[in-house]
Amino acid sequence: MEVRAAHHGERDEVLDLLARWYNDREFFARYNHSDPAFRDALCLVARDRDRLVSTVQIFDRAINLDGQSVPMGGIGSVFTLEEYRHKGVASALMRLAVDTMVREGFEVSMLFAERLTFYNQFGWREIERKFSLLANAASLNVPNRFVIDSFAIARDLAEVAAIHRGYSGRFNVTAVRDDAAWRANLKFAGNQPLHPGDGSEEYFVVCRDGGPVAAYARVTRLYGLSIVMEFGYVADAVDAMLATFKCLGEEAAGVPVTSARTGDHRRAALLRSASKPAGPSVLVTHTAHDPTLEKALDGAGCPVAHHTDNYYMWRVLAPDKLARRFATEPDAASARAFEIFADSRSLFWTADRF
Repeated sequence: MEVRAAHHGERDEVLDLLARWYNDREFFARYNHSDPAFRDALCLVARDRDRLVSTVQIFDRAINLDGQSVPMGGIGSVFTLEEYRHKGVASALMRLAVDTMVREGFEVSMLFAERLTFYNQFGWREIERKFSLLANAASLNVPNRFVIDSFAIARDLAEVAAIHRGYSGRFNVTAVRDDAAWRANLKFAGNQPLHPGDGSEEYFVVCRDGGPVAAYARVTRLYGLSIVMEFGYVADAVDAMLATFKCLGEEAAGVPVTSARTGDHRRAALLRSASKPAGPSVLVTHTAHDPTLEKALDGAGCPVAHHTDNYYMWRVLAPDKLARRFATEPDAASARAFEIFADSRSLFWTADRF
């Protein structure tokens, strides 16, 4: 059994293996073909003679930790053929993944998983995080001066990216995006599902206040839920964010949209269940990081309910490097990192999921 990084000529074979998972080869191909940070050294495989039997992929990302851009290795596309499970194959790949991330200079690692105890043995720790349920967004009481427009990349990306830097950039753990990362992210979310077998589009809207973009939101259908997978607003423009949520809430509730709109809004159908298109749908997002927004939502008639899960796992890979960043000892730096990961004010958008 060989356990190693994939060769360039094995890319199609890796995709064929992953296609056995959800019968959705294209879902995995989007990373290999479009992610500017993809490289074969980060695609790990186990080969038994003439076939690949297991794989793990490391996603090259950077996150914000106390105002610094820190290299983060995301673990995803973990799959082993059924007949090779419980034989130590995936464990060998996970040990190689840790060694590879350390060698490649990653300082922390994150993954999403349900098999918590499997990843615990390799150093990942589960962290509780909060999802926000906006059940009454359609009834938000907001000013009527805003216009909801469909996002156009050539026209709106610069403004939206600036809002992302100013808004999301205030919070720990958010992914750092340059222009190439933004364009790749939009391609992933806009043209492909976020999970094998799910819907294949993104509904991206911007909220204009007399012309300039004051807020934006990105929506998809994931696990049968209407997920606002990222949003942002300019300073002191919380009303624009509420107006955006109201429009999305009206679509999700299946009631007439009272918000002023322009552009192409056919993808708003993502807010409704394909099996029950007439049934109301609750908006699910993250708001715990932003108490000002939660207070505004409550005051405008949409109190936020929270749901917690712990399928969110982190690992420190390079405590010495973090110690230099935090000007402290390695053990204290690792403890500080986990304080950040667990803080309700930290934020990793669903739009950055891998």
